[in-house]
Amino acid sequence: MKVAVIYDFAVNKGGGDFVMLNILEALNDARYEVSLLTSRPKGLHESAEFFGNPIPNVDIRHVKVPSYLRHPYTIAYVAREATKNGGDDYDAYLVSDDIPKCVANQRGVCYMHYPHAARFKFKEYIATRYKTTLRGRLAWRLHKALFPRLYLTDRKPENWLLIANSIVTRCHVAETFHVDEDVALLNPPVSARRINEAWRNNSLEKENLIVCVGRFEFEKRFIEVIRALAHLKKRNINVKLSLIGFKHDEGHLIKAIRELGVEENVELLVNAGRDVLINRLLRAKALVHPTPHEPFGIAVVEGMAAGCIPIVRRGFNGPWLEITKEGKYGFGFNNPEELASAIKKVIESYGSFDVEAIASRALEFDEAKFKRRLINLFESFMVA
Repeated sequence: MKVAVIYDFAVNKGGGDFVMLNILEALNDARYEVSLLTSRPKGLHESAEFFGNPIPNVDIRHVKVPSYLRHPYTIAYVAREATKNGGDDYDAYLVSDDIPKCVANQRGVCYMHYPHAARFKFKEYIATRYKTTLRGRLAWRLHKALFPRLYLTDRKPENWLLIANSIVTRCHVAETFHVDEDVALLNPPVSARRINEAWRNNSLEKENLIVCVGRFEFEKRFIEVIRALAHLKKRNINVKLSLIGFKHDEGHLIKAIRELGVEENVELLVNAGRDVLINRLLRAKALVHPTPHEPFGIAVVEGMAAGCIPIVRRGFNGPWLEITKEGKYGFGFNNPEELASAIKKVIESYGSFDVEAIASRALEFDEAKFKRRLINLFESFMVA
């Protein structure tokens, strides 16, 4: 059976690439004939190297796109080129987040982290830069007008399987595409076992260190962690913070660090490699995730696998609802004061927590389990 995966690796670096790497590996291991249709043929190798995964044995088909196009419009262009001859070269198509209209009449699967289509309806998921600046608002208005011409935004194609990465995404996708609960749930893969083995086999001692991981965007709310750190410093509680993420808008964080006088307590690691991330997780006592609108939160699971106590935002989000089970496997907070209190408790009483239970919870999201569940879903759909 021939499967066409339409995806551009290494465009928005992060968990999405790791998910698609695992999808390619799962399809390849299940002996499907897989072709990666992409405008960035080198991206697969870059992502595999970054995450320490083997390069999937797939046929890479490079589709050149106009230089002025940006994601996600590059994907729509690649899809259009793939279906110029009717789209019958493949038995199924697989895409991430959104379904290009040109493949809607084919048979396919869409794995959704959080689709653009849902952002038009749930405006709290729109990036801050598109709401706070004139240039951003104009760009979003153009995007909102152009996107529905190329992608489905309000209906599910008859021959497509929609898979959501979390309860939050499934709920919003069902409402956006008017499909009630007709959306499968499959949490994303995490290299939990690999990280957990590194934690158990390393000789590093846990330090009074907390870690935050994510792209440096305003809506990630890393500033609140910096404020909590400043609050602790005033109480003579010495805590270090490692902020780790891909370059985006770290200027507002640098400013806050200086204004709050915590330069000696914070290290800002921009575009750090996986080895640096794992090192900090192995040394840290807590992983803090302050984002209020997070569909899942792969970094939270990674931290738990490394023996970190998770401290996450309470609310309708993945870290609170699905990963920590509303505080069963960690702490929740609503403001910097509550966050500071939780950090203090973890730092001073780390040895009293059931870290083994937290690490075991992380292993439930391991990539091997994801692959098995994905293939089961895919094969059930294809024979239906």
